[in-house]
Amino acid sequence: MSLLEIIQPDNPALRRQALRINDFGAPLQDLINDMYETMIKAEGVGLAGPQVAQSLRLILVRLPDDDDSQETYGEEAGKLYVVANPKISKRSPDTVSGVEGCLSLPGLLGDVERHQSIEVTGQDRNGSPMCLQASDWLARIFQHEIDHLDGKLFIDIATRVWRPEEENSIVEKEA
Repeated sequence: MSLLEIIQPDNPALRRQALRINDFGAPLQDLINDMYETMIKAEGVGLAGPQVAQSLRLILVRLPDDDDSQETYGEEAGKLYVVANPKISKRSPDTVSGVEGCLSLPGLLGDVERHQSIEVTGQDRNGSPMCLQASDWLARIFQHEIDHLDGKLFIDIATRVWRPEEENSIVEKEA
């Protein structure tokens, strides 16, 4: 396994529509392993193929597994989700605003409105069909990562974007 470079918005690959995955062979398995190592090293909770310059419809999602997270998320804490060709098949009508960051946009945070719960369909790392329900923070992470597959960044839909070290300084926009 090896660490991959997490690209930033100056790389056009981050803004492209990702391609459907049809081959679940060894190269994809190696990419998944490398993405996992990269996500963990970067202390992220999600990573999408386009973020490592791979224009593939692939996301990894993993809630933290520290003591606080285990208390908060129970069995979901530390569980790795690998989803190829993910689609949000159902969305709750309820939305909630929350703070998001992104490994491809270091140093920025934003307030983003997301569906409180969703259903995601796709394929597991071996190509088998899968369907999962997610709510709260887990749903937010899935929505954020799936946006990456369509070239969308959280700053595109945030109502407010700022740098944490300059809490009162809006750097992009305010609605």
